[in-house]
Amino acid sequence: MPSQAIRHRQGLSISGEHYLRTILDLREERGYARVVDIATRLGITKGSVSVALTHLEERGLVRFDAARFPVLTASGKRIALDVRGRFQIVLAFLTEVLGLPDEQATAEACRWEHVVSHDVADRILDFVRFTADPRGTRGLRDAFRSYRRTCEASGACTTCAAHGPVQLFCLESGSEDPKEPTDVVPE
Repeated sequence: MPSQAIRHRQGLSISGEHYLRTILDLREERGYARVVDIATRLGITKGSVSVALTHLEERGLVRFDAARFPVLTASGKRIALDVRGRFQIVLAFLTEVLGLPDEQATAEACRWEHVVSHDVADRILDFVRFTADPRGTRGLRDAFRSYRRTCEASGACTTCAAHGPVQLFCLESGSEDPKEPTDVVPE
């Protein structure tokens, strides 16, 4: 699988990855991917899709079949599968470990899939599997889902002690809202 560095050296943008993944998904769902289907799925114009497909074809990532529908080359498919794999790993982490709602986790995973390295995705997957393993982690996920950090006004907050006050992330005991920053400089 190509690493992030290789992907970006090839000049493939995040939107390029979106096109490749969308083509892969549509072809698996329907057996074909038309320009109009790609545009609809990505919420953009058909003209934008046509321009992007031309660039992807020039890079050898897409070709067109007899009906002029885009088809991924072996390289394009490898990248699309890589992006989808990173998405699925991040989605599993966000939903299964962190317990985020599906809609929020999906939107977040869509952003992460383009920036998470293979090494980090690999460790995230290890952690997802570790927390699901009942041999040594029974109840770990459930305990984490109900855990919420608190920041004691007495200065006993371990985050604040180690890193200084991080008011936007410190929660008052019994509150679900972050503390109001006290050292904000007026604009």
